[in-house]
Amino acid sequence: MADMAQQIDLPPPGGVAWLEVAADGCNGRARTGPLGMQISALPDSDEPFLFRGARLRGTRCIWSAATVSGAELHRPPNSFPGFAGGAVHVIVRAECAGSVFDQGAPLCRGTLRLVEPLAALCEQFTTNTHLFTLNVQRSTLGIEPEILAELLDVPLEITELQSSLLRSAVELLRSGNELGSTASLVGVDRYLGALAGLLLRTAVRRPGTDVEHMESIRNRTDTVIFDQAMDPLLTPAAVATQLNISLRQLYRAFSGTESPATRIRRRRLEHAAELLTSHNPSVHVERVALECGFVSAEYFSRAFRREYGLSPRAYRAAHRDRRPVHAV
Repeated sequence: MADMAQQIDLPPPGGVAWLEVAADGCNGRARTGPLGMQISALPDSDEPFLFRGARLRGTRCIWSAATVSGAELHRPPNSFPGFAGGAVHVIVRAECAGSVFDQGAPLCRGTLRLVEPLAALCEQFTTNTHLFTLNVQRSTLGIEPEILAELLDVPLEITELQSSLLRSAVELLRSGNELGSTASLVGVDRYLGALAGLLLRTAVRRPGTDVEHMESIRNRTDTVIFDQAMDPLLTPAAVATQLNISLRQLYRAFSGTESPATRIRRRRLEHAAELLTSHNPSVHVERVALECGFVSAEYFSRAFRREYGLSPRAYRAAHRDRRPVHAV
């Protein structure tokens, strides 16, 4: 835990912030922890007070893991406005020995809970506990709004599969210095959204085949888009034809998440970002647009700027002589 020297409460996009708070270093001042919760010692308790954790911030998502003991994490209502728009919070806690950052350490039995970002929170930890939190956009989850509403504030026991998913995600916190590029940030958001969605979908096994059918359509659609998005003729209608379903069925499967059209465009833009940062700076932007399936360079430039905040040429210039930046 030598990296804990940085005492940053919220990292910049693409950064990892490590935070350590103990009874002998708190000096009575609460520190801001995950999901905007204030960290303090348990009231009227003689338990050892400790919080050791780290947070990774994408552009719209935040992931954290921590070991907590003898502490209270509290947040009043309506106090997380900065990342609340269209978001949900996932909180997982499991009473386990050792540090959450011990490689290969299994999780003990624990619970998962979905909460609204503006809801009041109070989490108390009397014994050594591993705590995981996710702030993610609803649109990245791939879960119907009515199912999300049913999951809110319902404690769900975590499974062995979910434990493995959480343990794998902890490794992101060790490689934060490699995630500073814009393309990496988009990937971080999509990974964290998929992680939260998988945690929630596997938390409750629902009877009936409709949910399984919708999940199958989404998975097959993503496969088609990943493989064929560079074809300018690929449209949601073309995807529906390949899957032998109606266009209405296709859009119904993606209700409450990113539409098929948005996924096609995002896949094309991700590939364009890779081409622009390749070792061949002589490739014209117009050629990149055509190779990535866009019908015109003008439309490509507008879409690229909306996604990455820079024009294609400016993005390529910013990454042309990029060197790895090492944390001090």
